[in-house]
Amino acid sequence: MGLDEFLKQLPEDDDAAINYASLPELSRLSGPEGEEFGQLWLEWTYDRVFDIVERMVALSDEQSDVEFETVFKQGIIHPSSDVRVASLKGLEETNDRALIRPLCEILTSDPVVDVRAAVAIPLAYLSALAQTGKLGPHYEQRLIAALYGVLDDEREVQDVKLKALEAVSVFADERLDAHIEVAWSSGDISARQSSLFAMGRTSDPKWVDRVVQDLEHDVVSVRYEAAMAMGELGDEEHLRAMDAPLDDTDLTVQLAAISAIERIGGDDAKSQLEKLLVSPEPRVVELVQQALQTLKDEEDLDEVVTQEMARSMFGAGDTLPGIDTEGYEPAEIEGWENLPNPSEVDDFGTGVTEEAEELGLDRGDPFDIDLQPEDPWDHEDNF
Repeated sequence: MGLDEFLKQLPEDDDAAINYASLPELSRLSGPEGEEFGQLWLEWTYDRVFDIVERMVALSDEQSDVEFETVFKQGIIHPSSDVRVASLKGLEETNDRALIRPLCEILTSDPVVDVRAAVAIPLAYLSALAQTGKLGPHYEQRLIAALYGVLDDEREVQDVKLKALEAVSVFADERLDAHIEVAWSSGDISARQSSLFAMGRTSDPKWVDRVVQDLEHDVVSVRYEAAMAMGELGDEEHLRAMDAPLDDTDLTVQLAAISAIERIGGDDAKSQLEKLLVSPEPRVVELVQQALQTLKDEEDLDEVVTQEMARSMFGAGDTLPGIDTEGYEPAEIEGWENLPNPSEVDDFGTGVTEEAEELGLDRGDPFDIDLQPEDPWDHEDNF
């Protein structure tokens, strides 16, 4: 099974049809298997490799039980730019911190514009993880440096700069505002869209007035981005402004507005959504029903889970959220309160330090590390 099984079913003739039913055999390949596959496909036509990678991306979207990340990692170094772009699409939601360095290098040095623009998407996802403290400050600084390096590079094309702006917008940095302002006021529609997307990702309500202006913009794509951003920036006082996108002539804008109103929440939001249950558009009714159910579930949860229930779930003697302290000495409990923030400890939670990662000791499984055997005599206790 696995790689060998796929290769057995692969026709030798590059022009022959491929049995794509065997693609799941390439799911979850080991690192060495992925490298072997990456060497083998260098002998195939670029079209065949591109077709395989595209099919993998589609299959990953359709089936949650398959995963081709090992193959996609080989694809981002393929000679074909089409293969690199397709592979980057497959890595759009990767959480592998070991990819941050090669992805940043692609962003700044790949000779093809489409590849540099495509790599900003997985970098945006990794930036969101870093911003929430899941990757460590070292990686956050590397991402910020690479993305702002692109924004400040006067030689870089606009498409890549806009993707970099979208990616870096999750970080609270004093340099960001100027880039958003320039993009929003440039008069270019693509820049306007990216600026609205970036405003939403900041979650900073100072941008809400700009976003409200664009809810009735002449261009559909701008109205869509504005409606989506309102879900991140607006509150109940802005619900009236959402009447326009709810009644938009474009269905995608209507659906974006429904999603935004759901995220804003509150009784007024429910009333606003209930009026759409008589819409002649089935997709509108379906999404409204889902949104109302979500709001009801959240409301029920707030009413049901009281502080007393939380204490009973986590232990009657809790003094720390989620930690049952019954049976422990006061000194032990005090020690827990002084533990470092896990997000500030850059050892991946496994004892693998930043220095080890830099030396290439962290690849995939953080426990799969080959170190030189310790010399039993190299210890002061032996002397």
